[in-house]
Amino acid sequence: VAMADVLGNSVHAMSVTFAMIGMGTALRAAGVVSPAGQRDMSQVAVKLLLPAFNFSALVSEVTWARLQSCSGVALFAVIHMVLGLALGSMLCCLCRSSAFMQRHRGQVLVLCAFCNGTAMPLTLFRALESAPQLKDRLGSAAEGALDITIYGTVWRLLLWTVGIALLEADAAQEKAKVEPPTGEEPRANGAEPRKSSFRRLVRAALLNTNTIGSVAGLAIALGPPGLRWLVFEGPLTFLREACANVAKASHAMLLLTLGAALWPIPASSDWRAVSGVCVAKLVVMPFATLALLRASTGLGLGAVGSLVVAIEGCVPSALQVSMMVQTVGQDSRTCTVICFWQHVVALLTMTTFVAVALASLF
Repeated sequence: VAMADVLGNSVHAMSVTFAMIGMGTALRAAGVVSPAGQRDMSQVAVKLLLPAFNFSALVSEVTWARLQSCSGVALFAVIHMVLGLALGSMLCCLCRSSAFMQRHRGQVLVLCAFCNGTAMPLTLFRALESAPQLKDRLGSAAEGALDITIYGTVWRLLLWTVGIALLEADAAQEKAKVEPPTGEEPRANGAEPRKSSFRRLVRAALLNTNTIGSVAGLAIALGPPGLRWLVFEGPLTFLREACANVAKASHAMLLLTLGAALWPIPASSDWRAVSGVCVAKLVVMPFATLALLRASTGLGLGAVGSLVVAIEGCVPSALQVSMMVQTVGQDSRTCTVICFWQHVVALLTMTTFVAVALASLF
């Protein structure tokens, strides 16, 4: 396979991403976007644009037949999350000298557990599928796109339930250290904060707009035919089209907001956290995925499904994580720096791992 094509597509996709992030940073540095404005942009993206994107993607592309045919890929979305949570926990235990990892365990767990689930995998799969040596083995590009869509369906639900709950718990612990409950004496440094309310975490996981948008999309896509008719051919067609139009702005707003959040650029970074997450996400996770693929012959993934799972296992953390950190009231700059460097390092690690995966799987 022409690895130069894979690398070229990866460099192009990431260059576009970095350019858009840079535009957001420039807007913030020039004073066009104020700190309050940046927070408002983040809220618009998380409360409206991303839910509209989740709803539109699920309502249009998911069916019971597709879910059943891609059940092995869907299962790997859960496996990747569990494996990432385990890697993140090990990282926090091993890197006790990292202030970020000790103070923001939830952010580390989410960064390790949730990858860029759709956009980057689609780019890589299309680059590989176009290679003459793989066309006969992979079949149509539509099958790979379907697998990535189903993986992304499960990934979105997990990210905005388990992921947001972990970040909420992280924020609650940080706040408890700084602002002890009324009537209690302030805690000394290092004292354990009170446990987060389980009810609050459940509410954060299930009643956020992204979860609601995803559930609504699945309910229409998998529900009774009459409900689907209302949205696709009946009087609610306008609502589906409006959500689709709003969803088109989600990616641009996400990257611009992340760029704005990077200013002012941190004077120093926790390089132990940066390198630790990069190693866990871009080195350990890919090869653990490959080992699991070789052991999971009973899932019926096939050539396309195996390649999609391998790609999902080697891509960087989801950029949405940085925005989610902002929504729970925490400083997202370190998280954004970690995501930034992951995307730089991934140019080398993804190309190397894809070559190894192809040699192993095919």
